[in-house]
Amino acid sequence: MSVMMNQAISAYRKATTTVPPVTAVVLLYDEAINAAQRAADATENKYYEEAQVQMLRAVSILRGLRQALDLDAGGNIARQLLDTYSSVIRALTQTVGKPDAAERFHRLGEGLIELRDAWATMTTLLPRGTPAEAAE
Repeated sequence: MSVMMNQAISAYRKATTTVPPVTAVVLLYDEAINAAQRAADATENKYYEEAQVQMLRAVSILRGLRQALDLDAGGNIARQLLDTYSSVIRALTQTVGKPDAAERFHRLGEGLIELRDAWATMTTLLPRGTPAEAAE
């Protein structure tokens, strides 16, 4: 297991002991989204090694989320999440080095925002991009 994978799993375990599990999942999505956006920014600025590091960070987080799925208890939803995580992981890893990599990283991040916001509806966290004042 890679160092980044261990870090992602450790972050998940730490988060689940300090916040409710659903909130921890949302926070992990935030980290994966941020990593995808940083990979896009690094690619745009031709910092390809940094783009690779950020892509691997997003992949590690999604792998951690995928490993945490309980397919027996979660039924169809868990299987759909498994497929989604696997697809996004595959897309992230295949994006590096493509001529339109920055755009792809941005789109993958945007797709994760939709999933993150769906989870956020089960918490007190706001959808991404929502001003705090609008929630009052």
